[in-house]
Amino acid sequence: APQRPRRPALPPFPNYTQIPPLLSVRNWWMVRTAVLAVTLTIVGLCWFDSPLGLGIFWGIAIPMLPIFFFVAPGVWRNICPLASSNQLPRKLQWTRALTPPPWLKRYSYAISITLFFLFVSLRKIGLQESGLWTGILLLGVMVNAFIGGMVFKGKSGWCSSICPLLPVQRVYGQTPFLLVANTHCQPCVGCAKNCYDFNPKVAYLADLHENDTTWTAGRKFFIAAFPGLIFGFFHLPDVNTPPGRIFGLFHVPEAKASIGLIYGELALYVAASVAIFFLLDAFIGVSTHKLTTLYAVVALNTFYWLGFPVSFHLVTHSYPPGALTWAVRVVVFGLTVAWVGRTYIKERKFLAQASSPAPAARGAGGGAGRGARADSIASRSIADRGKPEITFLPGEKRIVAGDGQTILEVAEANGLQIEAGCRMGICGADPIAILAGESNVSGISDDERATLERLGLADNTRMACCCRVSGPVSVSLTPEQPGELRPSQVLRLDFDRSVERVVVIGNGIAGITAADYARRNHPEASIDVIADEAYHLYNRMAITRLIYGRSAMQGLYLNPDPWYESRSITPWLNTRVQAIDRAAQEIVTGTGERLRYDRLILAMGSASTVPPIEGWGAPGTFVLRSADDALRVRAFAQLHGARRGVVAGGGLLGLEAAYALHKLGLATIVLERSDRLLRRQLDARASQLLHKYLEGIGISIWTKAETAEVYADLRLEEVVLTDGRTTPADVLIVAAGITPNIDLARDAGLATGKGIIVDEHMRTSDEHVFAAGDAAEFPGQPVGLWPTAVDQGRVAGEGAVKTSLSTYAGTVPVTVLKVVGVDLTSVGQFEPASDEDTVITQEDETALRYGKLVISDDRIVGAILLGYSREVAPVTSAVKQKWDVSPVLDDLRAGRWDALERLGSGRVLSSVSVVAG
Repeated sequence: APQRPRRPALPPFPNYTQIPPLLSVRNWWMVRTAVLAVTLTIVGLCWFDSPLGLGIFWGIAIPMLPIFFFVAPGVWRNICPLASSNQLPRKLQWTRALTPPPWLKRYSYAISITLFFLFVSLRKIGLQESGLWTGILLLGVMVNAFIGGMVFKGKSGWCSSICPLLPVQRVYGQTPFLLVANTHCQPCVGCAKNCYDFNPKVAYLADLHENDTTWTAGRKFFIAAFPGLIFGFFHLPDVNTPPGRIFGLFHVPEAKASIGLIYGELALYVAASVAIFFLLDAFIGVSTHKLTTLYAVVALNTFYWLGFPVSFHLVTHSYPPGALTWAVRVVVFGLTVAWVGRTYIKERKFLAQASSPAPAARGAGGGAGRGARADSIASRSIADRGKPEITFLPGEKRIVAGDGQTILEVAEANGLQIEAGCRMGICGADPIAILAGESNVSGISDDERATLERLGLADNTRMACCCRVSGPVSVSLTPEQPGELRPSQVLRLDFDRSVERVVVIGNGIAGITAADYARRNHPEASIDVIADEAYHLYNRMAITRLIYGRSAMQGLYLNPDPWYESRSITPWLNTRVQAIDRAAQEIVTGTGERLRYDRLILAMGSASTVPPIEGWGAPGTFVLRSADDALRVRAFAQLHGARRGVVAGGGLLGLEAAYALHKLGLATIVLERSDRLLRRQLDARASQLLHKYLEGIGISIWTKAETAEVYADLRLEEVVLTDGRTTPADVLIVAAGITPNIDLARDAGLATGKGIIVDEHMRTSDEHVFAAGDAAEFPGQPVGLWPTAVDQGRVAGEGAVKTSLSTYAGTVPVTVLKVVGVDLTSVGQFEPASDEDTVITQEDETALRYGKLVISDDRIVGAILLGYSREVAPVTSAVKQKWDVSPVLDDLRAGRWDALERLGSGRVLSSVSVVAG
């Protein structure tokens, strides 16, 4: 096996999951409790011993904050009493976790700036001399922070929205001398855009490089005003200054300083500071970030230059020795010089990263936390030169695509409304219309072409997940209907005219594909599709979105409404088949109707397997196999205010279910009975990386953990494991595998094993009956995979109506994990079968990237692609079509996996030339 490259300890801009914790969460809460106690003590001192309380608060605590923000902002973010108060409802599970309204998101920074200016100015008119009002102020902001935590999710109710200290923290915390991970937000719920707690080193830079000018303007205004505010604060006397002193810019010989005059002059200092900033920003030709950095340094040095003697006097009632004053000034100046250098270097790294190819931003939660990552590329003006641009119509929204991004990835990263499914072009969840620039879109694979034929939309339809752009493209996320409704093209004329009626039981992808191909190969037969669900074909791979999404079934349907009518296919929804009468060649429905068939196709799918669990069936216990299952989970969680979720099973469905509960706001645990996740899809290293990522976003993983029983009173309360461990739970989802639905076939006398036994033509022991999908048992094929169901449905549909039977040769298993932040695909055989097989790996743990190719006889027979989204299409094609990769083997060993794209392009061109010839 090749040696793994040496990896840096941390990436240039690590997020909070990549920063080693300074303390455990438990220990942090011990420190927070102590800080809260000290804060309440100061409140008490302000009320009952004003000189001491005011001296501690205004003379020690407040002067220490800027340097704290400057040196170790992460420590402060963890122990701030306001943050602890804000997060206490979340810790106690008292929060409603609402999303802030749009107006609060838009104006929260303006509110925080206003509150900051207000509190600073109140000190000039007597606040710092009043123990009563200082104590009320301190207690009041703590109560407000607590209420914000009770109402809103994450830190959006105070710390990351309207906290008066937030603007100062973001300015000085952007290049910390001591980098400390946030431990409040476990898990991150995506509550704030460009969240500092998610990625401290890049949040402020991302703010300044936002395309939204109103967003950046507020940040620039604050730092522009800051030096003037500080200088004016220390230069102006308090409202209680005796008459006759020099008052700021003016001499007031006989009158005390008035409140109006204080605010007026303070406004003049702020206005002058702002004016100078924007003049410099317009004319000196440096980046805005460099200018904000210099202004931040001027403000900090001004604060300690003028403020240290004042603070010293508040505490000791005397002035400090000159040597001490100058020592403080020199130390602060030295720190700021070093900070400026480090901050400028960081900006260069940010812009360099911005100008290099980058993966799509992933979705949960928006720049708020994980959804659109805070370290995503914000500097479009530099980064986007020469890159292809996608215009989304209507609306003329122009977005530059990153290198190798699909249209789906671009749309998701920019918050456009689009559904996603298998991400392989097979399910048909994300059809779009290419309105212009079709030559700049990647070619159509066989899988995508089959899906497009099934959908029967206009000729300019493509699947967004398959379209990688190389030049300007205009698209509409709403596909167009054809000029006239038409069934799928009839492929052959060798149909069996004796077949007059085909009945399909099941309207999942296997059943609908079978009906579709039956129609394509027989224009005359009557075709009926019977389904016990009340829905037409929907994206079963996306049902977990029903748990946390707000649109219910909207967007999950895969066939347009006219699909059945245009193909003369009769759907029977909400209809259960009670029996199959093979002698009469009829099926009997639950309503007593008898429906004759010449050919019957069984595609009843499968049911969730539930292992023996004592107490199973109590309210709060669920399986997850259908849309109704997912909707029941969502309804139960809302009705009972569920806060804790457990998922039994660490397979694909289990992890997606866990992510759905996590998105719904539940603290979630995955119980996996083996020693690692996804044993059937991943090797040990890939599983380890996935495990670390999921833990990082707040999903707990317990391995070697098997559910034994559940404890419930009126509803679920606790899950008990076979080894005696317990965990509280409000919701339990069991995702422990599937069992083919074979009762109908077995009762009808068909040969069955684990499934309905079929031959290579998908024909059962009765020549008039075929089976496909999860219900069918074909040797060596995995059960429960969408591509397998599609291939088997095609063979069964063709075989049911043609004079010559089609043959099923098996399907290369391709699995995709759909969790935001993870691009994970497993294809074929991911472990070598013999010592002669070649294994090529490459890895970048800090970027969550791991690639593995298994090569046998110069053919790629399997792969694991974690974080290598661009390589998924060529690698999958190479495995399925058994490409000879010997011409690019050296490139693959050297890590140049884009060589497969060139190899694939050559094959496409060769194929086209043969057809043309």
